[in-house]
Amino acid sequence: MKKILCFTISIVLLSSIFFNVNIEKVLATSFWEGLKTTGGKIGYSSDETSLSLPGKIGKILSISTIFLAVVFLGLMIYAGFLWMLARGNEQEVEKAKNIIIYAVIGLVVVLAAYAITRVMAILWEEVKI
Repeated sequence: MKKILCFTISIVLLSSIFFNVNIEKVLATSFWEGLKTTGGKIGYSSDETSLSLPGKIGKILSISTIFLAVVFLGLMIYAGFLWMLARGNEQEVEKAKNIIIYAVIGLVVVLAAYAITRVMAILWEEVKI
């Protein structure tokens, strides 16, 4: 079963390399141009050299939110491994449950902080205009 899975994954990865070589010729625009257009529509512009204070705070919070989401994912995977490898040991299971609970609480706090700052930034822009 392992050999079949490894073979299938390697075929998919190798075929994706060959099929994506000429993607620029198929598309009307280049990949990077489409990426800039999409980024501009959601608020990430590459030609902004100076941001206002709320813009800078928003970028910092956005990057830190992404980082904390990765930390949350790592904690969830770690706790899952602890739980699966506990082998019936109640202390290990309890430790894994606590890690999951605290990680979820941390994620809720981070998302609430992000939501509050997002609302404050929107209100700041409305007052400024």
